[in-house]
Amino acid sequence: MRNRNYALLWWGQLVSELGNRFHWIAVSLWVYSLTRSAAAVSLAISSMFIGGLLVSLWAGVIVDWLDRRKILIAADVVRALLVAIIPPLMGVNVWLVYADLALISVATAFFRPAMFAVIPAVVSKRDILPANSFFSAMDTGTEILGPALAGIIASQFGYAPLLYMDALTYVFSALCLLATSVSAARETVNERAAKRSMLSAIADGLQYIKQDALQRQLFMLIFPAYLVGSGLNALATPLAKGAVGITDAEFGTFNSVWGVGFLVASLLLGWFGGSLSRSVLIVGGFFLGFASSAAMGLSRSFDALLVTAFAVGFANTLNYVGMTTVLMERTQQKLIGRVMATRQVALGSIRVLSPLAFGALGDVIGVRQSIWIMAAMGTLGTAAVVAFSPALRRIDSTEGPAPLPKIWQSLVMPANPEFDRNEQARLNLYALAIMVFTWLAVAVRYPGYGIGLFLALLGTGYLGPFLKGRFSAMASEQAERMFASAQRMLTRSRGANETRK
Repeated sequence: MRNRNYALLWWGQLVSELGNRFHWIAVSLWVYSLTRSAAAVSLAISSMFIGGLLVSLWAGVIVDWLDRRKILIAADVVRALLVAIIPPLMGVNVWLVYADLALISVATAFFRPAMFAVIPAVVSKRDILPANSFFSAMDTGTEILGPALAGIIASQFGYAPLLYMDALTYVFSALCLLATSVSAARETVNERAAKRSMLSAIADGLQYIKQDALQRQLFMLIFPAYLVGSGLNALATPLAKGAVGITDAEFGTFNSVWGVGFLVASLLLGWFGGSLSRSVLIVGGFFLGFASSAAMGLSRSFDALLVTAFAVGFANTLNYVGMTTVLMERTQQKLIGRVMATRQVALGSIRVLSPLAFGALGDVIGVRQSIWIMAAMGTLGTAAVVAFSPALRRIDSTEGPAPLPKIWQSLVMPANPEFDRNEQARLNLYALAIMVFTWLAVAVRYPGYGIGLFLALLGTGYLGPFLKGRFSAMASEQAERMFASAQRMLTRSRGANETRK
């Protein structure tokens, strides 16, 4: 915080992100109060991210080509104006609100890669992890105060004041950015000549991701890993308000506790994260998030929602800080905008499609069941990507590729060398997928039977061989004792016969 430019960015985003919490609470509750539909809320959430799908590739090139500070200021001013007109639009037609949210997401598609590129430009390389961690602590700290305060304001004054305050926070952020002295990147003659066209610049970013093994594997991880978080954003409101039945004020507290998990994880990483493996942070964070999301789907009370929200927030921060730090450390500065924009397109597709798909599924089979299916799909898909991504499993190491996990070898890789290795692994994956989706069908319809089948599988797969080994050892030991006893009796009998002779 002694770094003036970093401090200005930090304070500007502190106020802006506080406003974003107001925005999130107001839009989700307002739409749900009008429609009482998970699909309608999901459409609003998807609209908030569709800009990343539509314009991120072009936005990334512009971020790399133009003054990033000016882009950030322009994006804040545009978002302030667009947020301010949401309340009157809500009184006209909710579809106009969806369109306005989509335009806000377009401006955000320019803002995010520009901010991502500015942070490593204002701090030294050794300070990137703590800078990210405390930036995340600020961001997620607003998750504590923002939703709780938003819930109180909404219950007392309605949803419109929240959106007007959010618009003012964007103005404050723009003023902080005006006060910074972040200079535009200087180009060499060769780099200036390399700006052939927008399409060729986009291709450069795609080619960079394709050629670098770690970048490529981190990109592939987007599709299964972010499926759950994106869908949960849309399903959390109908789960809390509809299935559990909490009030608006309690809904604000629910989102605040989510932020407590963010803050605790961010501070711990800022203080002690330098000694942790980046692979553990990213992969472990995702799997912890999947388990916490599934547990949230089981929540039957307000207290259970609070516990699982803390766990989800904690897990999300682990993978977010680990991912952003690796990308900042491993991406060339001249290409960072395009790399992040390419990732934003993939993220945008997931953040648009996942809420729509699982929101619609929630209206058909129930919100809880939709969350469970979503968590299972995220777990299986992420496990598959990690298993076949050696660079992802060993980010901090310069050694050769990491060996496949033992559980993956035992379940998927072939046991019979007479068969083709890849073909047998593929067939094993198909068989596992059939088993898992069959179990999901049973678990959704009959949760008790589903739990029983899962425990039976564990018993058969692990407890059975263990007990078999114990019984075999006991039987062998008993047989040895009987043999030794018979041998001693035979020896004594021979000794007695010789004495008689």
